[in-house]
Amino acid sequence: MPTLTHLKCRTTPVRIDIVSNYNLQLIAHAKLLPGQTKESDAVDIITDLYYEFLCTSKFNSMEQYLITCGSGAGKELIKLANIANVPPAFNPFMNENNGRNGGGGANDDATSRTLWNPIAKELHNAIMWLICLYNIDPPNGPLLEIKADLETWPNSKPFPSKVKSINTIIKKYTIDSTLTNKINEHNFENLRQFTFSHLNSILEEDDVESYF
Repeated sequence: MPTLTHLKCRTTPVRIDIVSNYNLQLIAHAKLLPGQTKESDAVDIITDLYYEFLCTSKFNSMEQYLITCGSGAGKELIKLANIANVPPAFNPFMNENNGRNGGGGANDDATSRTLWNPIAKELHNAIMWLICLYNIDPPNGPLLEIKADLETWPNSKPFPSKVKSINTIIKKYTIDSTLTNKINEHNFENLRQFTFSHLNSILEEDDVESYF
């Protein structure tokens, strides 16, 4: 994906105009890790929860922009754009209200209470950890496609090919290490327990080295 320009979204009238002219896709929704910040397109500095949207023109599909914002603007854009199946925010820390079944974050809507397939949940957690640890901005290509599929069908077991695809992407970032080792290197406090045992087993069955 080429570098995309950001759209400012500070006020409600501006957000209404954006939704009138662009189709919005929520491509990231997560709690920032300690020490991370993001510049909001609603004119602020984000230090906690952020939303990122891919905006595609309704009149020219080749015209795309990004919006990065905090909770207030993010929730309003979701409502204005009638975005359904909003995934819970990825939040790896124990001192917050986290989703069920090893879920990824805090949300008070029905989606946060979705019963995930355990393999799908592990794969989604791995994708979100990769995005957060390496500040992948914006997520795109197979990473975004597989993430979107998991969020659309959270109770379906992902194909082994998707596990292998994410494993290959992780290898490009972690080099000769694993995602688990990279997480542990940071010594985050109050971190929830994460396991990728199902993903490791799938790769082991096909004699593929795991980078989870």
